[in-house]
Amino acid sequence: MNKQTTRAFASGLLVSAIILICYNLMFEKKQAETHTTKPNYVEIKESEYEDLKQQAENWQAQYEVLAASSETAKSTSNQNEPEPKKYQLKIVDGMSSKEISIQLADAGIIQDAEKFNRYLAKRKLQHYIQIGKFDINDGMDYKQIANVITKKP
Repeated sequence: MNKQTTRAFASGLLVSAIILICYNLMFEKKQAETHTTKPNYVEIKESEYEDLKQQAENWQAQYEVLAASSETAKSTSNQNEPEPKKYQLKIVDGMSSKEISIQLADAGIIQDAEKFNRYLAKRKLQHYIQIGKFDINDGMDYKQIANVITKKP
């Protein structure tokens, strides 16, 4: 080996060492940057975080105001709604469907006694009327009342 070959070999080693150092320095920074964030996490600036925090507080305040107004509206609407009129219908042995209809009309549960009597007759429910006490309110329609006072086999 002569002097020039040795110099060329040494300068090649020097150049490759410099290239490796530069390569390591560049990729070490990128790895350090990627390792600062955990998976499924996002980095944001502190000012953005403060803005988001302020927005969350504003939304929470708006929600509380709306919830309070909704609660107030519900309580006033509940006060305005009349309670359904409750009536205990007592059916004794020998009562006809017409007598039951008249009794319900007199109590204000139904509007027209004859119409309810026709409803029972049309559906052939008159034979299935049961004896006893039944709780009925004015919010019930003919079908619901008929289901309460009759029992089909």
